[in-house]
Amino acid sequence: MKKIKSFCALLLAAAFILAVGGCGRKSADYARSETAPMAYDMTAEYEYAADAEVPMPMAQAEEGYSNAKAAGKVATATTSQAAGTGENLTGAVAGRKIIKNGELSIQTREFDEFLTSLNQAIRSVGGYVESSSVSGNSYNRNRMRSADITARIPAENLDAFCDQVSDLGNVTYKNLYTRDVTLTYVDLESHVKALRTEQGTLMELLAKAERVEDIIAIQSRLSDVLYEIESYESTLRTYDDQIAYSSVYLSIQEVARETAVEKETASEEIARRFRENWEDVKEGAARFGINFLSQLPVILVWVLFLGVVAVVAVLIVKGAPRRKEKRERRRALKRQKAYQEAQAKETKE
Repeated sequence: MKKIKSFCALLLAAAFILAVGGCGRKSADYARSETAPMAYDMTAEYEYAADAEVPMPMAQAEEGYSNAKAAGKVATATTSQAAGTGENLTGAVAGRKIIKNGELSIQTREFDEFLTSLNQAIRSVGGYVESSSVSGNSYNRNRMRSADITARIPAENLDAFCDQVSDLGNVTYKNLYTRDVTLTYVDLESHVKALRTEQGTLMELLAKAERVEDIIAIQSRLSDVLYEIESYESTLRTYDDQIAYSSVYLSIQEVARETAVEKETASEEIARRFRENWEDVKEGAARFGINFLSQLPVILVWVLFLGVVAVVAVLIVKGAPRRKEKRERRRALKRQKAYQEAQAKETKE
């Protein structure tokens, strides 16, 4: 009878593992967080009865498990991270878990050619473009174009990539920074190891449990353990990706003249400013000529219209005396005619 019960418990445990195996997938969003979840305080609930020949009652299992943990025979998720620091944190710096990222601001006079060369440089070091955006267009030269690009570069090739970018354009700002996550990484690994140990303990207890309430309690705790394992491992995978590939944020600006980034002497600064002012004069003259010629049709229409208005105005002004003389003449004729009619009328009378 006991063998049948044990066999049934094993079948039930296998079915439970298959059912809760997908619950750990819920931690996919959690894996994007850069900080590890808080360790779960696994207060002992069950005993690993290694020497028992028959299943133990649940109350005895709880007491035995607590004693086993106190004696150091069972590892829990609250195991100190110092347990893993001895071997992992000593020795060469290369053995540490370092996340390296960078920021670059670049000026270029050849915007399209620079973007093409930049993509080739990213591919040449084994990286890829994570995101990119370009604003402005090449048709309106008054508004220079700009681009923001995020590239993922293998960490060991970060310096070589930055050197290539410096050769392609004028780097006005460069910031490379690192973040040491070794302690957090080792702590996560310790938690996962302790949880794996507890998982094995719970699986053996589940195989030996007889009462339904004991089986349900063990399965509930086992589900929590599996979920926490998946959460910690997802965070570790995120760290592995960030350690292996550096994120480089590039801000690219199209300019007519590149800004000097090296310290200049007084004579060099005077010469540079003279050249810049002369370039401004030439650019202003060229811009005036372009604007004038592009607006020439409109200017011609306005000149024609104003010319017609001027001619009409001149004709009106010049014709005013003659029109006045004609009016005076007509008035004189009317007065003379009226006088003659009056004289003729008096003669008849």
